[in-house]
Amino acid sequence: MKRLLTLTGILLLVIACQKAENILSPDPDLPQGTGAGNLPTVTGISPANYAQMTDQNGSTPGIQGLITVTFSDYMEPSSVTKKDNIIILDVRTNTQIPADKITTEYYQETRTLYISISDVPDSGSFLLRLVSGADGMKNLYGSPLDGDNDNFADGTPYDDYHSTFWTAPLSDTLVATLQPTIDYFSPDTEAVNNTQPLIVIGFPGITPMDTSTLSLSNIKLADENGGSISLTIVSRDPYGIMLQPTNPLTTGKNYTITLVCKNIKRLGDSRTPSYLLVLDGDNDGPEESEPELQSYFRVDDPNNAPKVQSLNSITNGVAITFTRLIDNATINSNNIMVYDNTGYVPGDMRVYTNTAGDKTIIDYYFKRTPGGGRRVFVSKELKATNGYKFDGNGNGIGGEPWDDYKGAF
Repeated sequence: MKRLLTLTGILLLVIACQKAENILSPDPDLPQGTGAGNLPTVTGISPANYAQMTDQNGSTPGIQGLITVTFSDYMEPSSVTKKDNIIILDVRTNTQIPADKITTEYYQETRTLYISISDVPDSGSFLLRLVSGADGMKNLYGSPLDGDNDNFADGTPYDDYHSTFWTAPLSDTLVATLQPTIDYFSPDTEAVNNTQPLIVIGFPGITPMDTSTLSLSNIKLADENGGSISLTIVSRDPYGIMLQPTNPLTTGKNYTITLVCKNIKRLGDSRTPSYLLVLDGDNDGPEESEPELQSYFRVDDPNNAPKVQSLNSITNGVAITFTRLIDNATINSNNIMVYDNTGYVPGDMRVYTNTAGDKTIIDYYFKRTPGGGRRVFVSKELKATNGYKFDGNGNGIGGEPWDDYKGAF
């Protein structure tokens, strides 16, 4: 009996010492084998873009380099460690660092790729490309790397991730890894009271443009019927161009400015990928065919289109004052409403003019007590007595898709 009791005690001890369940252990039912369906991006890189690569081992001749890349998602290991997907160009010599000098390691837990380079040339500047596309870097779900962060799969090389670094002493220029964009555009969706307005397109100082591409074949003006309007170049330099209609335009008409972005380019050297030179008119990074950028303006007095001048609380209502006389036929409960956080606040409208008789005032009296978040809605379909539609955003052009007005009071 004593021996039986001893064995029982040992058994209880073993059971008591068993490892408790780890509630933080990976759940095998979670989709760890597939990852996320969104497009992965690079969230960090060292050396940073345009930064120096330092020697990782001073006891070994030459520069032993290390590039650390962090991704936004868990990546498919073989796609990020594949050497064909890591291209490092020595810009000074226009040669690619051989694959046998590159070693890769990927740590899934931290979503980090380590790229070791043996004997990196000194006095050099380098362009790193992480390849995207069907055979390029992708996450566990199979979604390709989104190198330009536009959340659209552009394919390689347009979605490749680019970064530059250099080794001391720096003796060459670095490849600029950004596309040119528009810094200033005028007139842009506005009314101008000038029949020969100056058309000005400006570019950032960090991306001087090839002035030969800032030409009349790449910058065009058309009337609202699509007819071509002749332009004259007033001035032009790498940071902008100023043009003007050769002849006076017609008042009361809309005109469209078109930029043929695929033909407008910044300056770059022979090592710069051609797709990084093209004007990014839609601000979404490189793509196979950069779309045209269009904007329009109107030749007109910007004060012709009616606007809301003021909103003033009154007893059990709100007074809405317009900048012009409003056509009474367009004043109705579809074009003028009041809302609060609960929803529509029905009301009665009293319509009258100011003392001078040149502005319409509407007193909107509530049929229920409004709560918080009170605001007035005026539709773009409201018209002034001069026939101009309501201008909700104040750019002098009425009736645009975005001209519905919402104002708090």
